[in-house]
Amino acid sequence: MLLNGKSEELKGYSKLNYVADRFIAKAKELWEYSELQIRSLYLISDLAKNGNGVFSVAHSTFKKMFEQRFKMEISLSSVRRFFTLMQKLGLISINEAKRKNQQQSANIYIIEAQSEEPQEVVHDEHPIENPSEHQNIVSKETNNNEQNLNDNIVNNVEQENIVNDLYLTYRNKGINKSTFQKVLYEIKNKKGIKNFRRYVEGCLNNIVEYINKWNDEGEQGSGVRPRGIFALDWISNS
Repeated sequence: MLLNGKSEELKGYSKLNYVADRFIAKAKELWEYSELQIRSLYLISDLAKNGNGVFSVAHSTFKKMFEQRFKMEISLSSVRRFFTLMQKLGLISINEAKRKNQQQSANIYIIEAQSEEPQEVVHDEHPIENPSEHQNIVSKETNNNEQNLNDNIVNNVEQENIVNDLYLTYRNKGINKSTFQKVLYEIKNKKGIKNFRRYVEGCLNNIVEYINKWNDEGEQGSGVRPRGIFALDWISNS
Protein backbone atom coordinates (compact mmCIF):
# COMPACT_ATOMS: atom_id res chain seq x y z
CA MET A 1 0.00 0.00 0.00
CA LEU A 2 1.42 3.35 -1.06
CA LEU A 3 1.57 6.51 1.03
CA ASN A 4 -0.56 9.32 -0.38
CA GLY A 5 0.48 12.94 -0.38
CA LYS A 6 0.84 16.07 -2.46
CA SER A 7 1.85 15.96 -6.11
CA GLU A 8 5.49 16.68 -5.27
CA GLU A 9 5.53 13.71 -2.92
CA LEU A 10 3.82 11.42 -5.43
CA LYS A 11 6.57 12.07 -7.97
CA GLY A 12 8.66 9.53 -6.11
CA TYR A 13 6.44 6.77 -7.52
CA SER A 14 6.88 7.90 -11.12
CA LYS A 15 8.19 5.30 -13.57
CA LEU A 16 8.91 7.54 -16.56
CA ASN A 17 9.50 11.10 -17.69
CA TYR A 18 5.85 11.83 -18.22
CA VAL A 19 4.67 13.72 -21.29
CA ALA A 20 0.89 14.03 -21.60
CA ASP A 21 0.85 14.06 -25.42
CA ARG A 22 2.91 10.87 -25.57
CA PHE A 23 0.61 9.17 -23.09
CA ILE A 24 -2.44 10.11 -25.15
CA ALA A 25 -0.74 8.92 -28.34
CA LYS A 26 0.05 5.55 -26.75
CA ALA A 27 -3.51 5.21 -25.47
CA LYS A 28 -4.91 5.85 -28.95
CA GLU A 29 -2.67 3.14 -30.39
CA LEU A 30 -4.34 0.56 -28.15
CA TRP A 31 -8.05 1.35 -28.24
CA GLU A 32 -10.90 3.20 -29.93
CA TYR A 33 -12.60 5.31 -27.30
CA SER A 34 -16.19 6.41 -26.85
CA GLU A 35 -17.09 10.06 -26.32
CA LEU A 36 -17.07 9.64 -22.55
CA GLN A 37 -13.85 7.64 -22.59
CA ILE A 38 -11.86 10.06 -24.75
CA ARG A 39 -12.79 12.91 -22.43
CA SER A 40 -11.81 10.80 -19.43
CA LEU A 41 -8.49 10.07 -21.12
CA TYR A 42 -7.69 13.74 -21.55
CA LEU A 43 -8.72 14.43 -17.96
CA ILE A 44 -6.38 11.86 -16.46
CA SER A 45 -3.58 13.00 -18.79
CA ASP A 46 -3.89 16.44 -17.17
CA LEU A 47 -4.23 15.07 -13.63
CA ALA A 48 -0.94 13.21 -14.06
CA LYS A 49 1.08 16.29 -15.05
CA ASN A 50 1.93 17.70 -11.63
CA GLY A 51 3.08 14.33 -10.30
CA ASN A 52 5.18 13.38 -13.34
CA GLY A 53 2.78 10.61 -14.29
CA VAL A 54 1.35 9.93 -10.84
CA PHE A 55 -1.92 11.16 -9.35
CA SER A 56 -4.53 10.29 -6.79
CA VAL A 57 -8.25 10.85 -7.14
CA ALA A 58 -11.42 9.28 -5.79
CA HIS A 59 -13.97 8.04 -8.32
CA SER A 60 -16.55 10.48 -6.99
CA THR A 61 -14.11 13.37 -7.28
CA PHE A 62 -13.19 12.35 -10.83
CA LYS A 63 -16.89 12.25 -11.70
CA LYS A 64 -17.38 15.76 -10.35
CA MET A 65 -14.30 17.10 -12.19
CA PHE A 66 -15.43 15.47 -15.44
CA GLU A 67 -18.92 16.97 -15.25
CA GLN A 68 -17.64 20.44 -14.38
CA ARG A 69 -15.08 20.43 -17.18
CA PHE A 70 -17.11 18.93 -20.00
CA LYS A 71 -20.66 19.83 -18.92
CA MET A 72 -21.63 16.18 -19.44
CA GLU A 73 -22.88 13.64 -16.94
CA ILE A 74 -21.01 10.42 -16.28
CA SER A 75 -21.95 7.60 -13.92
CA LEU A 76 -19.66 6.22 -11.23
CA SER A 77 -19.85 2.81 -12.90
CA SER A 78 -18.56 4.36 -16.15
CA VAL A 79 -15.68 5.94 -14.22
CA ARG A 80 -14.79 2.59 -12.63
CA ARG A 81 -14.97 0.77 -15.96
CA PHE A 82 -12.73 3.38 -17.57
CA PHE A 83 -9.97 3.05 -14.98
CA THR A 84 -10.23 -0.74 -15.20
CA LEU A 85 -9.87 -0.56 -18.99
CA MET A 86 -6.80 1.68 -18.65
CA GLN A 87 -5.23 -0.86 -16.32
CA LYS A 88 -6.04 -3.81 -18.59
CA LEU A 89 -4.44 -2.00 -21.52
CA GLY A 90 -1.28 -1.58 -19.46
CA LEU A 91 -1.50 2.22 -19.49
CA ILE A 92 -1.84 2.71 -15.74
CA SER A 93 -1.47 0.76 -12.52
CA ILE A 94 -4.00 1.13 -9.73
CA ASN A 95 -2.52 1.14 -6.24
CA GLU A 96 -4.25 1.20 -2.89
CA ALA A 97 -3.06 4.04 -0.70
CA LYS A 98 -3.16 5.38 2.84
CA ARG A 99 -2.66 8.78 4.40
CA LYS A 100 0.13 9.66 6.79
CA ASN A 101 -2.28 9.04 9.67
CA GLN A 102 -2.63 5.45 8.34
CA GLN A 103 -6.24 5.95 7.22
CA GLN A 104 -7.16 4.61 3.80
CA SER A 105 -7.27 7.19 1.03
CA ALA A 106 -8.09 7.37 -2.67
CA ASN A 107 -6.11 5.09 -4.97
CA ILE A 108 -2.83 6.24 -6.45
CA TYR A 109 -2.64 5.88 -10.25
CA ILE A 110 0.73 5.53 -11.96
CA ILE A 111 1.18 6.00 -15.71
CA GLU A 112 2.93 2.87 -16.96
CA ALA A 113 3.32 3.51 -20.70
CA GLN A 114 3.58 6.29 -23.23
CA SER A 115 4.77 6.66 -26.80
CA GLU A 116 8.55 6.71 -27.10
CA GLU A 117 8.70 9.18 -29.97
CA PRO A 118 7.57 12.81 -29.70
CA GLN A 119 4.05 13.21 -31.04
CA GLU A 120 2.72 16.14 -33.01
CA VAL A 121 -0.23 17.55 -31.11
CA VAL A 122 -3.39 17.77 -33.19
CA HIS A 123 -5.42 20.34 -31.31
CA ASP A 124 -8.58 19.64 -33.26
CA GLU A 125 -8.69 16.17 -31.69
CA HIS A 126 -9.05 17.56 -28.17
CA PRO A 127 -12.58 16.86 -26.91
CA ILE A 128 -15.03 19.74 -26.76
CA GLU A 129 -15.11 21.18 -23.25
CA ASN A 130 -18.73 22.33 -23.51
CA PRO A 131 -20.70 19.99 -25.79
CA SER A 132 -24.00 21.06 -27.24
CA GLU A 133 -27.30 20.12 -25.63
CA HIS A 134 -27.98 17.07 -27.79
CA GLN A 135 -24.64 15.55 -26.72
CA ASN A 136 -25.38 15.73 -23.00
CA ILE A 137 -26.90 12.27 -22.49
CA VAL A 138 -26.69 10.55 -19.11
CA SER A 139 -24.69 7.30 -18.97
CA LYS A 140 -24.66 6.87 -22.76
CA GLU A 141 -21.98 7.39 -25.36
CA THR A 142 -23.09 10.28 -27.56
CA ASN A 143 -23.57 10.00 -31.30
CA ASN A 144 -22.46 12.46 -33.95
CA ASN A 145 -21.06 12.40 -37.46
CA GLU A 146 -17.56 11.74 -36.17
CA GLN A 147 -18.45 9.08 -33.61
CA ASN A 148 -15.92 6.30 -33.28
CA LEU A 149 -16.33 2.65 -34.08
CA ASN A 150 -17.35 1.62 -30.60
CA ASP A 151 -20.28 4.06 -30.64
CA ASN A 152 -21.41 2.66 -33.99
CA ILE A 153 -21.38 -0.91 -32.75
CA VAL A 154 -22.08 -0.78 -29.05
CA ASN A 155 -25.46 0.59 -28.09
CA ASN A 156 -25.57 -0.43 -24.46
CA VAL A 157 -23.29 -0.98 -21.50
CA GLU A 158 -23.41 -4.79 -21.74
CA GLN A 159 -22.15 -4.84 -25.33
CA GLU A 160 -19.49 -2.25 -24.52
CA ASN A 161 -18.13 -4.53 -21.80
CA ILE A 162 -18.21 -7.48 -24.19
CA VAL A 163 -16.22 -5.55 -26.82
CA ASN A 164 -13.65 -4.45 -24.22
CA ASP A 165 -13.20 -7.99 -22.87
CA LEU A 166 -12.97 -9.62 -26.29
CA TYR A 167 -10.42 -7.14 -27.60
CA LEU A 168 -8.17 -7.67 -24.59
CA THR A 169 -8.52 -11.46 -24.95
CA TYR A 170 -7.93 -11.73 -28.70
CA ARG A 171 -5.15 -9.14 -28.75
CA ASN A 172 -3.08 -11.79 -26.98
CA LYS A 173 -3.97 -14.26 -29.74
CA GLY A 174 -2.53 -12.14 -32.54
CA ILE A 175 -5.47 -9.92 -33.54
CA ASN A 176 -4.46 -6.27 -33.68
CA LYS A 177 -6.68 -3.23 -33.24
CA SER A 178 -7.13 -2.65 -36.97
CA THR A 179 -8.30 -6.22 -37.58
CA PHE A 180 -10.60 -6.11 -34.58
CA GLN A 181 -12.19 -2.89 -35.86
CA LYS A 182 -12.81 -4.40 -39.29
CA VAL A 183 -14.58 -7.35 -37.71
CA LEU A 184 -16.86 -5.05 -35.72
CA TYR A 185 -17.55 -2.98 -38.82
CA GLU A 186 -18.70 -6.05 -40.73
CA ILE A 187 -20.82 -7.26 -37.82
CA LYS A 188 -22.52 -3.86 -37.62
CA ASN A 189 -24.23 -4.57 -40.94
CA LYS A 190 -25.46 -7.99 -39.84
CA LYS A 191 -29.09 -8.38 -38.76
CA GLY A 192 -30.72 -10.97 -36.53
CA ILE A 193 -27.71 -11.64 -34.27
CA LYS A 194 -29.19 -13.31 -31.19
CA ASN A 195 -26.04 -13.75 -29.11
CA PHE A 196 -23.61 -10.86 -29.66
CA ARG A 197 -20.70 -12.33 -27.69
CA ARG A 198 -20.86 -15.78 -29.30
CA TYR A 199 -21.15 -14.31 -32.78
CA VAL A 200 -18.12 -12.03 -32.33
CA GLU A 201 -16.14 -14.85 -30.74
CA GLY A 202 -16.95 -17.10 -33.70
CA CYS A 203 -15.69 -14.51 -36.17
CA LEU A 204 -12.53 -13.87 -34.17
CA ASN A 205 -11.82 -17.57 -33.73
CA ASN A 206 -12.02 -18.00 -37.50
CA ILE A 207 -9.41 -15.28 -37.95
CA VAL A 208 -7.13 -16.76 -35.29
CA GLU A 209 -7.36 -20.15 -37.01
CA TYR A 210 -6.57 -18.56 -40.38
CA ILE A 211 -3.62 -16.63 -38.94
CA ASN A 212 -2.24 -19.78 -37.31
CA LYS A 213 -2.50 -21.63 -40.62
CA TRP A 214 -0.48 -18.95 -42.36
CA ASN A 215 2.02 -18.89 -39.53
CA ASP A 216 2.55 -22.63 -39.95
CA GLU A 217 2.50 -22.72 -43.73
CA GLY A 218 3.39 -19.14 -44.61
CA GLU A 219 5.86 -18.04 -47.21
CA GLN A 220 9.42 -17.38 -46.09
CA GLY A 221 8.89 -18.81 -42.65
CA SER A 222 6.36 -18.21 -39.91
CA GLY A 223 4.55 -15.01 -39.15
CA VAL A 224 3.07 -14.37 -42.59
CA ARG A 225 -0.46 -12.96 -42.22
CA PRO A 226 -3.35 -13.13 -44.72
CA ARG A 227 -3.14 -10.43 -47.33
CA GLY A 228 -5.80 -7.92 -48.30
CA ILE A 229 -8.59 -7.47 -45.78
CA PHE A 230 -7.65 -10.81 -44.16
CA ALA A 231 -10.10 -12.74 -46.39
CA LEU A 232 -13.41 -11.45 -45.05
CA ASP A 233 -15.50 -13.88 -47.14
CA TRP A 234 -16.05 -16.08 -44.11
CA ILE A 235 -17.98 -13.27 -42.39
CA SER A 236 -20.63 -13.26 -45.09
CA ASN A 237 -21.05 -17.00 -44.66
CA SER A 238 -21.15 -17.02 -40.86
